[in-house]
This record gives sequence, C-alpha cells and structure tokens, in this order.
Amino acid sequence: MDKRRIRSIIFIIIIFLLIFAVLAIIFDIGGIKKFTYSIIGKALDKETMAGMTAVEIELKKEKEFIEAEKTKLSALRTDLENYRAELDNRAKELDEREMLLEEKEQEIERLNESLSEQFQDLMEIVKIYENMNGDEAAAILSQMEDTEKVILIFKNLKKEKSAEILGLMNPEDAARIVDRLLEVGSTEGGV
Repeated sequence: MDKRRIRSIIFIIIIFLLIFAVLAIIFDIGGIKKFTYSIIGKALDKETMAGMTAVEIELKKEKEFIEAEKTKLSALRTDLENYRAELDNRAKELDEREMLLEEKEQEIERLNESLSEQFQDLMEIVKIYENMNGDEAAAILSQMEDTEKVILIFKNLKKEKSAEILGLMNPEDAARIVDRLLEVGSTEGGV
C-alpha cells in the first residue's frame, strides 16, 4: 500500500508540473517560451516573429490613430471653449446693450413727459393770450426778451389773434417777430 500511495503522489506531482509547464509556456511567464523552444531545439520561426511584428505594427498604428484622435479632440475642445467664451462675451455685450437701450427708453419717456408738460404749459399760456385784450397782450409780448418763446406763442395763437396783437405792437418789434416767424416757417395755428 505504501508503494501505491507513493506512486499516486508522484503521478499527481508530475501532472501538476506538466500543467504548470504548459501554462508557463502558453502565457510566456519569464520568457520561458523562448527558453523552452531553444531546449527543444525549435527556434521561433520567422513567421511567428513576423506575426508578432505585424501585431505590434498594428498595435502601434492603432496607438498612433488614438493619439491623433486625442489631438483632434483636444483641438475641438479648445475651439469649443473659445466659441463658448465668445458666446459668453456676446451675451454679456447684448445684456449691456439691452440695459443701455432700457435706460435710453426711460430717458426718452422722461423727455416725452417733460415735453408734454411744456406743451401743456404753452397751450395754457396761449389760451391766456387768446382771452386777453389785444393791447395788453401786445404790451406784454413786446417786453419779453426771449424771442423764441414769443415765436412759440405766436405760432400757436389763432391767426386773427396773432394779427391783432402784431398790429398793436411797436412796428420794429412786430417786424422782428414776423421775420423770425418766416425763418422758422409757419405751422398750424401760426401766422
């Protein structure tokens, strides 16, 4: 029995060593493949070397292709970042312009309100002169130093009232006002 047992153990050890050797050759552990072939007398033939070289060449080409693609992707990423920055700048510029436009619109609105108030004030003054005696209106308008205001009043008075007031004014003052009215041009309600 003892001999049988020893034989079994030796047999298992031999099988284990054979399996280990085959695996070592297949996975080329520690370069054992070349060593094994050289012991057996078989050197690696040229086809195997060419096959390995072709695989290595193919892997090298794939690696170069991947590197080229990485470079392209990097360039595209840079372009994309530049475009994004440009878009951000344009959006910021548009926001600034929009704010400026809103400010200008508010300023225009304020000016329109101011002009509207001034026009209402002018129309009230014109009504006062319309209802005033012609002699009194001529005396007051002759004393006004701001010719532009006098012209505005005359342009908005009815033609009959303008003619009456001008007829009652000093001829030099009346001539100066008529000349200025002609320069400015007559409008609705003016002379």
